[in-house]
Amino acid sequence: MERLENLVKDFKASDEPHSHTFYLVMWVEDGVGTHTIEAETHAVEAHRLYFLAPGKRHSWKVSTDTKGYTIFFDSNFCRGRFGKKIYRYPFFHSPKHQPWLAVTDQQAVFSDLLNFVYREYEGNQPNRYEVILSAFHIVLELADRLYNQLWTDDDTYQYDRIRQYEQLIEEQFLTVREVSAYAAQLHVTPHYLNQLCKKIAGKTASQLIQERILLGAYYFLRHSTASIKEIGFQLGFQDPSYFVRFFKKNAGETPAHFRINHKTKR
Repeated sequence: MERLENLVKDFKASDEPHSHTFYLVMWVEDGVGTHTIEAETHAVEAHRLYFLAPGKRHSWKVSTDTKGYTIFFDSNFCRGRFGKKIYRYPFFHSPKHQPWLAVTDQQAVFSDLLNFVYREYEGNQPNRYEVILSAFHIVLELADRLYNQLWTDDDTYQYDRIRQYEQLIEEQFLTVREVSAYAAQLHVTPHYLNQLCKKIAGKTASQLIQERILLGAYYFLRHSTASIKEIGFQLGFQDPSYFVRFFKKNAGETPAHFRINHKTKR
């Protein structure tokens, strides 16, 4: 967790497109700018929450007087308390909705909660992370309540199915690579699942699987000392050369070059 005023000052590369292997929640108390995710740009304004799922390429351009907080976390941090709920929050995983929330009536509530979380994060009190997780859970649940009040579309079922598919991929991508296997678990045909993915996410069902594998590769190459061959095995590639070809095709560079270029970057 970091204060935005420090992040804006110290994190010079934030205005260049980049991606993370973790989730991000940002609370803007003051400031203006833009947040670009993939090819879509959103305005940054005061009293807004911004959300980002792992693997999404994004960049920030914000004013130097921007204030607030940014929280970075992975799914394991929440899994013990939330279970699989992290995969059901629409602002993280649904391509249907905007990745931000304007808070109009409960600004003080979110500010107070995140101020409290930051004090706990900076401190060294007993049960520190349990307290942080409890307060952060309230932040996400309040955001979910407010967010869902904005959307009453009849197509909710289709978007829920995509989120279910994303959740299955998250749980099984190391061992299950066939769209047909996921379709069977969702009780739909592979053709229907593929058409649904293209309609809702703008990508094929296979592309969503490949993106999650690539995200795993990014994480290991940045944070592990294992060899590229070992990383390929960890990701389910029995042939190291196939892993290299897969990575280069999807990332635009070899695993070795990626590791050199990105190992020390955030």
